[in-house]
Amino acid sequence: MCTGWHALCSASNDCNMNGDKADCDCLRVNETHIVETTAIQDAAAKRLTQAKCTNKHPCDVDQAPVCKTIRYGQYEVDNIKYDWVSTYSYRGWCGLLTPKPIACDQNAIGYTGDLYWAVCDGAPCMEIQNPSDPDKPLSCQCRVENTPFVGPGGRCTGDNGGIISSFPLWAWDFQNNTYTFPMPGYEYVQGACATLKSDPLLPR
Repeated sequence: MCTGWHALCSASNDCNMNGDKADCDCLRVNETHIVETTAIQDAAAKRLTQAKCTNKHPCDVDQAPVCKTIRYGQYEVDNIKYDWVSTYSYRGWCGLLTPKPIACDQNAIGYTGDLYWAVCDGAPCMEIQNPSDPDKPLSCQCRVENTPFVGPGGRCTGDNGGIISSFPLWAWDFQNNTYTFPMPGYEYVQGACATLKSDPLLPR
């Protein structure tokens, strides 16, 4: 877990596919966030973080090396350093739970939703010069998957011909409306989500 500015793509429902990537317009928020260590694309930050933060010796908030890498704009992917990184936080999470998430499985009989979805964990992001949506001033280069996924807000189809930023089907317990694994802080947000909007940018 880290604190500070990051990109948040959980509300991105119109990502544009671009080869094996998807360009997602995302929120810019300043709050505690969670980094999935296996998704870190900066090779050095990933190696240092996985060496320091283990199941036996977990890191406390802001102790993971990747937190510093993100905070100071040193996140490097393909020899390019990025000021913004897509990580996970609970901003606007209540909107994703209403209506309840559904299973989007292209292998199911009669399925009519999208085949592809965007995985934005650890994705590098850039500021958009003239964003069409002022609340989403960041563009993140997310990976694309063609596997079953969770349909946030009861939908399996993106907006305007785009695809949804989501997470894999196995990660969600539809019966209990929760994750299938321990997710830090989730017990506090089910009934207390913040309004969905981007934070104003202040000097970093």
